[in-house]
Amino acid sequence: METIVFDGTKVALIVRGKIGVDHEPDLLAQHADVILADGSPVGFFGEGQGTSGSGGSSGFGMDGIVYDHRLFQVHRPYYVDLDYAKKYKTKSTVLIITVTEMEASLFKKFWVRLKINPGGFRLVGDNCSTHASEAFTNAGITGRSIPGLDTPNRLYKQLNDRHKTARSYSGHIGFIKKATEGGFDLVIDQ
Repeated sequence: METIVFDGTKVALIVRGKIGVDHEPDLLAQHADVILADGSPVGFFGEGQGTSGSGGSSGFGMDGIVYDHRLFQVHRPYYVDLDYAKKYKTKSTVLIITVTEMEASLFKKFWVRLKINPGGFRLVGDNCSTHASEAFTNAGITGRSIPGLDTPNRLYKQLNDRHKTARSYSGHIGFIKKATEGGFDLVIDQ
């Protein structure tokens, strides 16, 4: 097991369902979340029937929502709790990128604004990876949106290609609340 301390100098992309660096997950078997510079996980999801009242289960016309650690614990504990991740065999790949203080701040501000006004969710063009990409782009961590179809794995490849010093880790993951300061540290177990 490895613990990665988030001390304000790095952010990360998590690709759920990507079981290794070279793994190419099926289109509907992947999800993108991110980790803020203080180690807090956040991600964009679709819920309900949307304001139009149709399309909820199809991935069209759903309401968007930003999950923070608390919402992950309620709705997807296997995304933030190592024991649940192991129990439900939920593996992920995490790409950790070193950032400046300004990039970290802009990255967090994007997610704060999105949580206040998440808009809708669509499977194509307004999904988890679309918003993760926007956060990286708005913070200046990447220069443009995802090339081609906006999937979590394509975002992973784009960021990995651009940031040669980025580090990838794969396995079951969880978050441990820091004892004295805000935020979390990441634990990864193969």
